[in-house]
Amino acid sequence: MNDRSALFDVRTATSVSLDQVVQRRDTVEIPAEAPLAMPVQPLGFWQGGPRRAAAIVASMTFRRWIIALSTIVMGVAGWKATFDTIALGGVTRLEAIVLTLLAPLFLALSLWFCTAVAGFVILLGKPKDPLGIDSEKPMPKLHTRTAILMPVHNEDAAAVFARLRAMDASLAETGMSRHFDMFVLSDTRDAQVALAEQACFARFRREAHSSVFYRVRKENTGRKAGNIADWVSRWGGAYEHMLVLDADSLMTGEAMVRLADAMERHPGAGLIQTMPMIINGQTIFARTLQFATRLYGRVAWTGLAWWSGTESSFWGHNAIVRTRAFAETCGLPHLNGPKPFGGEVMSHDALESALLRRGGWSVHLAPYLEGSYEESPSNLLDFATRDRRWCRGNIQHVPLVGLPGLHWMSRLHLVIGVLSYALSPLWFIALTAGITSRALMPELKKAAFTMADLQAAAHALIDWREIQATAWAMIITFVLLFGPKILGAILVLSRKAEVKGFGGKRRMAAGLAVEMLLSALVAPMLMFTQTRAIVEILAGKVGGWATQRRDADKVSFKEASAAMGWISVAGIVLGSVFWFTPDLFTSTAPILLGLVLAVPLTMLGAHKVAGLKLKTNGLFMTPEERRPPAIVRAALGPSCDPPIRWFARNGRPIGPTTKIRDAA
Repeated sequence: MNDRSALFDVRTATSVSLDQVVQRRDTVEIPAEAPLAMPVQPLGFWQGGPRRAAAIVASMTFRRWIIALSTIVMGVAGWKATFDTIALGGVTRLEAIVLTLLAPLFLALSLWFCTAVAGFVILLGKPKDPLGIDSEKPMPKLHTRTAILMPVHNEDAAAVFARLRAMDASLAETGMSRHFDMFVLSDTRDAQVALAEQACFARFRREAHSSVFYRVRKENTGRKAGNIADWVSRWGGAYEHMLVLDADSLMTGEAMVRLADAMERHPGAGLIQTMPMIINGQTIFARTLQFATRLYGRVAWTGLAWWSGTESSFWGHNAIVRTRAFAETCGLPHLNGPKPFGGEVMSHDALESALLRRGGWSVHLAPYLEGSYEESPSNLLDFATRDRRWCRGNIQHVPLVGLPGLHWMSRLHLVIGVLSYALSPLWFIALTAGITSRALMPELKKAAFTMADLQAAAHALIDWREIQATAWAMIITFVLLFGPKILGAILVLSRKAEVKGFGGKRRMAAGLAVEMLLSALVAPMLMFTQTRAIVEILAGKVGGWATQRRDADKVSFKEASAAMGWISVAGIVLGSVFWFTPDLFTSTAPILLGLVLAVPLTMLGAHKVAGLKLKTNGLFMTPEERRPPAIVRAALGPSCDPPIRWFARNGRPIGPTTKIRDAA
């Protein structure tokens, strides 16, 4: 069957079954199988302790002690300032609960802050990648084969193959295409979407420089982890490495070549994770995430790489993995017990990195490698849907933290993943208990907003010692929350070329201020959604495998109200307490404002027209958006057009490309 008939089927077939799609071997090309054994790992049994990984970075003990001690100092300082605020009038039982719950919150914020400070200090100098990845060095010559894996599940076929087409052309520019094969691993359940995938693949195969293959599974057992495991067991024996992507991933040919070269030069490395930059943000919500990640994400990322060393983590995509190491250590079992702890492993990536390290393989972050990209959810509803799925996966890690043989750093990464969601209900309980404790204070119930009682109320409520203690608590909290963002901005200001990429100092400062405001408003909303998700997941309501609506351009009032209306109601109820506790307004007003405005904020964030208007005016501008790299321009083009050579000499694209206005 030729390409024309494949396209004909997509447009006319209305009753094609998935079984028929799977059996269409004439439109798909599958290589000869090279099986690689991937045994299921006995998670509860391990002979001996973790084998020592290859020492690429010098001793990490000093670095980790620095981070640990500074985290404790900052956490205690924040907690002590809050304690001083509460303890002036004595500590009630409810207040004691609040103080207990605030301790892990301050420690988590302090770890985030101290990691960013470490990254900031490093980036002020001229850091060197511990793996020797350096874009200024000549393009290396490869000697091994790498498979590029893109798992898809009911995705926009045209967009997926546009990215693959751009990556293939970029690889061709490096002259290393023969060392890379591309696999589209489809778990699509919709027969029409699968036909569209095959049609785009048939056209892409004709023009590709690398060898490209397409496989659709009849049963998507194990979801993405099972998809990758199926490939490893059938074709993994033919490839030294596999570069794992998501459907929205994009990576330059140079980045892929340098990752493969690093794996060749360091045979003890099991995985290298890149930091993908968010691109193609169009709604206000997506553009905010894109701006924030680009502005301050790297300071935290660099700091994390500094103290994680060879015991880093895996984020499931935009990373290169040693195939043999993955096969021998990462076969995931079906977890015993009731849901949510039992069943298929959801957040498989963090567990896989832990198992790789347990097997003696090093796991690294590549903090300075550029050319790795991804897209983000377009609105808060899709973000919350994805977040819920991640929440369930991280809850599964609770019993896995104690697995025998794990490196203590791997356990720490698992704990951090659990706490990233467990902190939301802790914050919720602390907030509720704090407001309740103040509302029950009899002296505050006498306070009224009448002119006659104003002087008496002020005399009863104003305590300058309390005001001073509260101010210190708010200052420390502000530093912990927003310090990393400010450090990211300072780093950009120290580099004139980057300032221009963000649209200039004024636009960058305006973007930072608006992003900080929006993040402060959205944070309590996420606290409520994550708390609800945890309660429902623990109650057995786990949910399904939803596909991201990457091109959604709006959220209706009905959708926003159905999903976020209960948060607005909760905010109004909590805000009513101010009638009895007006002194709490200063400290809790931002939280309550975000809750009350949950519905309109959800609608505003999903507005594509407004987001593009901000882009036109240069707000939330990023260097990749102001001067889009050639691969980004190519990825935005059509995927099923006649063959086009997208890259000419020096990486300059030729042929039709999507025009992107330079808003700066």
